[in-house]
Amino acid sequence: MEVPKTIKSMLSTEDTQSLIFSFVYLRLTSKIDRNWILKGKSLKSELDAVDVPDYRNEFNALFESAVTADERLTTEQRNELFNEMINIPILHLMGIGSRVRNQFRTNLLNSKFSFEKLLVSLADVKSCDKVLDPTFGFSELIFKLIMNNPEQDITAEFIDERFVAMGYIAALGLGAVHTKIYTGEVLDEPRYVKDGKLERFDKVITVPPIGQKMEYTENLFDDKYNRFPFGVPSRRSGDWAFVSNALSSLNEKPGSKAVIIVQDGALFHGGMDSIIRNKMIDYDVIETVVSLPAGSIGTSSAPVSALVLSLNKPEKMRGKIQFINVDKEQLQSQNTRTVEFNDDEIAQITKWYHDKKDIEGISKIVSTDHIQKSTLLVGRYVHSTLYKVDGNDVQFHSDNLKKMAKVPLNEVVDITRGFNLTGREESTDGMYQIIKISDIKPKINYHSLTYFNLSGNADINRYLIRRNDIIMAIRGNINKIKLIDEAVYNVAINSNLVRLRLKTKKYDPMWLRLYLGSPLVQILLGNSSVGSTITQIPIRDLEQLPVPVISLDEQIKMADDFIEQNQKVEAAMQKLELEKRAIKKKLYDEMNITGAVELL
Repeated sequence: MEVPKTIKSMLSTEDTQSLIFSFVYLRLTSKIDRNWILKGKSLKSELDAVDVPDYRNEFNALFESAVTADERLTTEQRNELFNEMINIPILHLMGIGSRVRNQFRTNLLNSKFSFEKLLVSLADVKSCDKVLDPTFGFSELIFKLIMNNPEQDITAEFIDERFVAMGYIAALGLGAVHTKIYTGEVLDEPRYVKDGKLERFDKVITVPPIGQKMEYTENLFDDKYNRFPFGVPSRRSGDWAFVSNALSSLNEKPGSKAVIIVQDGALFHGGMDSIIRNKMIDYDVIETVVSLPAGSIGTSSAPVSALVLSLNKPEKMRGKIQFINVDKEQLQSQNTRTVEFNDDEIAQITKWYHDKKDIEGISKIVSTDHIQKSTLLVGRYVHSTLYKVDGNDVQFHSDNLKKMAKVPLNEVVDITRGFNLTGREESTDGMYQIIKISDIKPKINYHSLTYFNLSGNADINRYLIRRNDIIMAIRGNINKIKLIDEAVYNVAINSNLVRLRLKTKKYDPMWLRLYLGSPLVQILLGNSSVGSTITQIPIRDLEQLPVPVISLDEQIKMADDFIEQNQKVEAAMQKLELEKRAIKKKLYDEMNITGAVELL
């Protein structure tokens, strides 16, 4: 069954969904049957008679929406819709209702629950476990748990009354025995409280709103349950607020753990997020970080990771964190927009988690002493050995890099970030020009650069370039790099670029520019890059980029030899291209079509 298009066009998706779930509830509780339709009784009168003491407000919200829908239908439309809904299996009807508005991520009846299945597998949920999902409205986790074990002790909370009523009805339809669903904003006022204390659970599994900007209330700043001992999280996104809440809802039994989804940005952002991460690392409550492919969550296309937290980590993981990279290339559904994990893939990921072994390109155990600047991005610690660079397959041998004689880049050059130019500073008769990423080409067209005048007290000399400086992009297209090989005056770079200026006579600028464009540097910078939407290279990582120790004479010879040979190759390629065009023209002349088309 599908809701008839004529009816869908008359009703909002919310009201349509409410109508279906209200109808499901009346069927589940034997309030209506086929005879009810024949008697022509009103839906409103049946709903008015319903009283679920623990969910009065929730059902009122749902039924109000359902009655609004019902009253918009004609008698003919109502009979058509109700006759269909009375004849199909209840679970199937719930499935239809669940996908009307995509409030539940997929059809509850037909969903493979692959994402939820993975999280439940990582959490090692046992039949005797008490399980909490404090933001159940963003996934089907509790329904997956109920379908696995209707007697599972489950507690869930969500902010929307109408949705809580639908969740209650879905749980009832699936045969749940020990499922409690509360209405509330969990960060502001958790409802799973007993005798004035927060209930503790064996497992907390949750998919909170990803990267959502938060508006915290006074309750959070002075939380009576002390759920935020590591600090009040940033308002920029609520990821660490939900992580702190999940951790505070765990008991300390062996095997108890929380599995929570966060956007990747939460794993490297600075400010308060960084402070909270650092404290959690110090308190040793983070067991594993699993990087998941984009498209794993139907509600977001942003890259996300699963954090596995514990107040009682296994002995062998004390003072360590495991990082696991789940690459889309490893999955059968790699060519689809949304990722589905099959049973074998879930079993394999879970095995990597349990084995706690170093597997190149997949898993890495890292001492908490070696966590870089509290950054928990999996890509910082788990690296592939095979890369595609400039269209070529490249094998990366990290052990050989360790043996190489090298110095950090900041011992070779001064690194200065560019100028943040605002629109009001641009001027056609400005005194200075500025280079943007889009201006970096084999030959920079200085005549087309944007002019500007400096306002405020900024020291313009910090941003001006000169001959033998190297400029490179650190945001966006990070592979753009250019050696300034001519005298320039009053030209600055913008804030998406950095200026590298030699501070030692031991290095040749052309050799250094060629090295910075090498596959090794592209791989290292790619591994260091951060950003869920726009790629960025942290300055501190650029500063530590290894530069080979080679004599100046050797550098100059290498650069000169390369330039000479490269010029010969390019000249030969240009000649071959002209020959190719000539033989094509000959062919087209013989076809007698050059009168219609002329090669320019």
